[in-house]
Amino acid sequence: MKFARQGANLLRRALSGKANTKRSFLNMTKHAIILAAGLGSRLNAEEGHKILAKVGGVPLIDLHLSNFLALGVETVVVVTGHESEELESQLKRWDVPDGLEIQFAFNPDYKLSNGVSVLAGAEQFHGPFWLVMSDHIFDPRLMPRLRKAAPDFEENVEGMLGIDTKLDSIYDMPDANKIRYKTDGSLDEIGKEIEPFDVVDVGLFWCGGGFIQALKDEQAERGDCSTSDAVRRLDARGEFLFWDVEDCLWQDVDTPGARKHAAGLLEKWKEAQ
Repeated sequence: MKFARQGANLLRRALSGKANTKRSFLNMTKHAIILAAGLGSRLNAEEGHKILAKVGGVPLIDLHLSNFLALGVETVVVVTGHESEELESQLKRWDVPDGLEIQFAFNPDYKLSNGVSVLAGAEQFHGPFWLVMSDHIFDPRLMPRLRKAAPDFEENVEGMLGIDTKLDSIYDMPDANKIRYKTDGSLDEIGKEIEPFDVVDVGLFWCGGGFIQALKDEQAERGDCSTSDAVRRLDARGEFLFWDVEDCLWQDVDTPGARKHAAGLLEKWKEAQ
């Protein structure tokens, strides 16, 4: 699994053992946030909320919990918004794997960008955390690989994001969050509407305190903030890493067609295990 901050030698120093590695995000990261505040109108799941929707017979929440357990997470914060009381009521009765606890954070401004939900969730704990969208699924090989391959890194790294270079494997490219690099390898732009682009954001983040501060700074300037805003700010300061998920697949499950396609992926993953 490849880790890189475009245009800098920070990661090369970390991997070579020459860096002054002051913390291991794996050892410290016991929290995770799932963003589940939106309407989910495109999927229109019969189960009600998107995070409860079954893909190949498995609720999305169960897939997330399994992934976070593999990453050593102990507390998962589900950020709610639309129909929050109903969702929280169902998840409070959920059969949660041993070693995990579900908590909740309510975002009354869930119609704003997703960074506002991240800020709401991060108020529940102190320290670094994993971040995922409620409707993303991932190849089960990804989390163990990530935990095994990830290096310690320097004090100033405040965020990481999974990226996918396998552009021909993306089910719904128009809806994908895209990333373009400058000729020197540094970040040029990130967003759904950019053209041309080099890679796609898979929607799996590791976030340090600087990630939260970047969101707060953006919100203070314009009254809203997104995860992409934090990526731009941190990368500009040399405080962000990207990692390539390589041959692992993933998918955003936000339409009935995507749900059907994702069920096929899950079946293939089960057969491969």
